[in-house]
Amino acid sequence: APWWRDRERSGGQLVEQVIHMVDLMRYLMGEPLTVYSRQENMFHRDVPGYTAEDISATVYGFPSGGVGVIYATNGAIPNRWINDYRVVSQKITADFNNANNATLTFTADPQCPPLVITSERNVHLAEMQDFLQAIRNGGRTRTPIREGAKSLDMALAAAKSARERGEINLA
Repeated sequence: APWWRDRERSGGQLVEQVIHMVDLMRYLMGEPLTVYSRQENMFHRDVPGYTAEDISATVYGFPSGGVGVIYATNGAIPNRWINDYRVVSQKITADFNNANNATLTFTADPQCPPLVITSERNVHLAEMQDFLQAIRNGGRTRTPIREGAKSLDMALAAAKSARERGEINLA
């Protein structure tokens, strides 16, 4: 869409799409202290009006010393949405093929077989139902809007880092 391709209107791929990975990272790891991001338009340079990045790598630093890395591209495989991610910790590695399928490898115990978790739940539908229920009943959503605003701040800080080509202190 023309608005999505224009960084001034959409904020870019990280702000408009990849922000959901920022949500997940914050949920699992807490609030980061720093961010460094590189964002480039490699695949769509010749497309008129396409000013958003189509590749990015963003590194968030956490108070614990942990590091969160989010990489994204929309130039991988045409017409295929790849939404895999991995969480690596000292005792477990979780590989997600998507929001409904994960394999947990217990790295602290090599004798323990991997655990495969699957679900058929439509997480996008569940999210919308929660939102509509809150509107209809004047109640709260499962995740408060302020959490989305915090993730937006993290994504905008990454965009600033990419523009300035330097690490941004978030504290």
